[in-house]
Amino acid sequence: MKKIIFIMSTILILAFTACNRDVSPENYEIYHEPGELVATNHYDNDYYPPDEPPIDDTPLSIESQDAHQIHTDVFWDMASGERHGEITHIVIHFISNVIANPANPYVIEDIASIFRTYGVSAHYIIDRDGTIHLAVPEDRVAFHAGAGSLADFPAYENNLNQHSIGIELLGMGTQEEMSLYLTAYEFQSLDPSFIGFTEAQYDALNWLLNGILARHPGIQPNRTHIIGHSEYSPGKVDPGMLFEWERLDFMR
Repeated sequence: MKKIIFIMSTILILAFTACNRDVSPENYEIYHEPGELVATNHYDNDYYPPDEPPIDDTPLSIESQDAHQIHTDVFWDMASGERHGEITHIVIHFISNVIANPANPYVIEDIASIFRTYGVSAHYIIDRDGTIHLAVPEDRVAFHAGAGSLADFPAYENNLNQHSIGIELLGMGTQEEMSLYLTAYEFQSLDPSFIGFTEAQYDALNWLLNGILARHPGIQPNRTHIIGHSEYSPGKVDPGMLFEWERLDFMR
């Protein structure tokens, strides 16, 4: 009897495996090595596996041990896609969790949760204290720019993600810019230190931009190639009027 049960179980396992192999790899792909493709997401682009974070969550330093470090322990399972286009742009954004948590809108784990919930991502996130988080490798596409266009790059219409690196700063704009999310009373009730951006963020952003520019010569160090989200996507306001472009090294 035990032998019959074993034989039947083996047949069922083999049948299940055979059925899975019939799935077209164009529609559903599975690999088993950590960091490899797991499945297609709702953007019809592949993403890194969400089942477990990297074993080694030690902060990484891309360029210099005496400068900033790149942290990989929070945004380890963000949606991303294959990159096919040349990287020619950097897009700067702001983000917060002010709607759900106005008393503490910059909890980094909450920001990661927003990304996971909505299937969006950026390559880097810069915290209020200047901590830099890596969410998507530069050689992959992050889902940050959305629909939009650039007058000088008509081929990039609704496709800037393929040609850009996205950087999110934890921050928020003016009362007018935030009026889509907050009433005037709610905005005026916020801790004033939440508004705009910090000295540490500008320092970290300059270090990060200088490294990206060195790695990607297709990105020219000017305001045609380093832009705000609002310059590409209609209806977006980030990084907003409070972002001081003149503080960036490439502007000097």
